[in-house]
Amino acid sequence: MKKILLMILTLCMLSTVLVTFSACATPPHVDEIYDRVVELIEASYELNTVFYGDGLPVWKTDSAFAEFSHLYFDFPYKGDYELVKPQANFQSVDEIKIAAAKVYSQKYLETALFPAAFDGLASDTAVTGARYLEENGSLYQSTSNAFAIEGIPIYDYSTMKVVTIGKRDACFVEIEYVLDITPEQTQTASIRIVKQDDGLWYLDSFTG
Repeated sequence: MKKILLMILTLCMLSTVLVTFSACATPPHVDEIYDRVVELIEASYELNTVFYGDGLPVWKTDSAFAEFSHLYFDFPYKGDYELVKPQANFQSVDEIKIAAAKVYSQKYLETALFPAAFDGLASDTAVTGARYLEENGSLYQSTSNAFAIEGIPIYDYSTMKVVTIGKRDACFVEIEYVLDITPEQTQTASIRIVKQDDGLWYLDSFTG
């Protein structure tokens, strides 16, 4: 009798483990994440411009206003950074970080976006300074073109599909797109998304 009870208990435990594993390994259905993915990608356009694109509007060092107002007089980073204009959507590093945290995962921010934007990167062959710095309460943007990307992706959300990686809280989303500079060439983006502790999905990779 004890052996039978032990076998039943073992089977119950095994069944629970298999159900749990199955739930963890099942990716979300595209209908579950469609609206959120569209929201995230649309919001990423502005942030990608900030991090990788043309950046924020700035007062050029050789502009009439800069020369007239002596804007860069005694500025220690003249030639390397330019002052962000007051009409820009972001006026501080913290403002950029807060906006980015609504779109990208914390891990992606800390390992990819924030280091390049605010700390600078170094490799065996090159050193890239931070794209943004704050000086005396003002935000400045690098004059380097190392952050520039070409073309803006236009996504066809009707082609969205989920690619499982064996996790319930992470997967890849494949979406067809064209670049605005080459609209005749259709490509497929593979974008990683993850679910964080707040129960929401966030981008965990670059969206172009």
